[in-house]
Amino acid sequence: MEITGNLTDPTGRLHLGICVTRKPKDAPPQVVRQIESPDQALAVAMKAGDHKLANVAAAIGKSESYVSRMRRGMRPIPRRLVGPLCAATESNLLRQFFDLQAAMEPPCWRSEVSRLAGMLRGA
Repeated sequence: MEITGNLTDPTGRLHLGICVTRKPKDAPPQVVRQIESPDQALAVAMKAGDHKLANVAAAIGKSESYVSRMRRGMRPIPRRLVGPLCAATESNLLRQFFDLQAAMEPPCWRSEVSRLAGMLRGA
């Protein structure tokens, strides 16, 4: 099966046929701190921007049922979909939630050893 037509724009990026008009905006810190889970972050971002399930699903190239299950917490939100979901909802709330969770995790032993070794080398 041959695909005809140009699926990429002049910059070489894949064109999905959905135009996201605005750059995602950061949510206020007080909102980010109140988010308890990734699915809640997605639901809040969609509700705040009045984004329909069908539009978000089309923008990320997934089915409505899959996005609905992610929004309800029945499916985990893969890291590879965080950027597209933020673009589709025009909000960085989901990315900010994951960043906050990563910052609050205790560092693993190996990364802490590497960090300290780098400091020792630099001294």
